[in-house]
Amino acid sequence: MFKKNINKLIIIINIIFFSYYSTQLLIFTDEFTLNNLGFFNHAVAGLSEIIGIIFLSFVVALITIIFRGIDKQAPFIYCIFILQFLVSVNFWRYVFTNSPGETNLYIITINAFIFTFVTALNLLFIIRNYNNI
Repeated sequence: MFKKNINKLIIIINIIFFSYYSTQLLIFTDEFTLNNLGFFNHAVAGLSEIIGIIFLSFVVALITIIFRGIDKQAPFIYCIFILQFLVSVNFWRYVFTNSPGETNLYIITINAFIFTFVTALNLLFIIRNYNNI
C-alpha cells in the first residue's frame, strides 16, 4: 500500500511538472522564450510549442498510468527519465560554464534544479519498480 502511494505521488509530481512546462510552452510561448531563452523568433516559438505538445502528451500518458497501473510501462518511464536527465545535464552545462546566452543564469539555474529534482524522483521510481530488469 505504501509503495503504491509513493509511486502515485511521484507520478503526480511528474504530472504537475510537465503540466507547468507544457502550459508555459503552449500558452505563454512568447513570454517563456523571452524570459528563458532571452530572445523570440518564430522558429524558437515553433520549437517551444512542439516541446509543449510532447510534455502535454506525457501528462495524458501519466494520468492513464495512474488509472491503469504501471505494468508494462517501463519503456515509457525510461524515455521520460532519459529526456529529463539530458535536459538537466544541458541546463547544468550552461550553469557550470557560466554561459547563459541571451537569458540570465538565475533562470537557468532554477530550471536545472527543478529538472534535476524530478529526474532524481524518476530514478527512484525506476529503481523501486523496475529493479529486476
